[in-house]
Amino acid sequence: MEVVSQTHQGMIRDHNEDSFLVDESLGLYIVADGMGGHRAGDVASRIAVDAVRKRLQNALAGSPLSDADLALEVSSAVEFANQEIRSAALRTPDQKGMGTTIVLILVRGGKAVLAHVGDSRAYRWRGADFAKLTQDHSLLQEQVGAGVLTNREAKFSHNRNLVTRALGVEPRVEVEVQPIDIRQGDTFLLCSDGLNTMVDDIDIHHTMREVGANLPLAGRCLVEIANDNGGHDNVTLLLLRVNEVKPPEEEAGFGRRLMRMFGL
Repeated sequence: MEVVSQTHQGMIRDHNEDSFLVDESLGLYIVADGMGGHRAGDVASRIAVDAVRKRLQNALAGSPLSDADLALEVSSAVEFANQEIRSAALRTPDQKGMGTTIVLILVRGGKAVLAHVGDSRAYRWRGADFAKLTQDHSLLQEQVGAGVLTNREAKFSHNRNLVTRALGVEPRVEVEVQPIDIRQGDTFLLCSDGLNTMVDDIDIHHTMREVGANLPLAGRCLVEIANDNGGHDNVTLLLLRVNEVKPPEEEAGFGRRLMRMFGL
């Protein structure tokens, strides 16, 4: 996997509340966007990525998991992060009300799981095909889905930043989890909404089509376009290109079990 990360506080905010994680040993890639207008959003986003990583490190330490179990562990890890944020807020009054969105991909062998809460997004390029893989958990998306607003009207709505799900806000959180197939040559983009609120999907696609062969350049260009368009929010992105699809881990897992049986 070729991985590029970019983060910037933007042109308006005085600090960066986004966090991201690249853990190639786990195959775990996360972007979290601390809740704007809430206290300690940067703390919440950092707790989220650390908690998910900690939980998945433990869950993935044993035998290889089935697709269903892998998805369940990802969902449980995000739910664990929700509890960790709430616990931290209870311990520290200044952090009361903090929250964060999250989007992540976990790649294990030839399998991958995508999960998100809130309006941070995931996109995929496969050859000439471009797809948005997530639907925002936001008031705006609900209004579009219900036919109250058109996509064009939504573009100019003042409700763009009102999320309907986030970590740290409620005792329980509904995590949207989906298995995704990965193929050699696929390119994924994970981003906070500081990118897609400043750069239309069509312009994200155009940028990747023009310079996507050079991932570091593509990452810098996307952030620069967001800032040139106003940079009203922090912007964080991960670009992931699949250079090789490894086979599932069953054989390796069987070997590890044999070694444990014989005390090796």
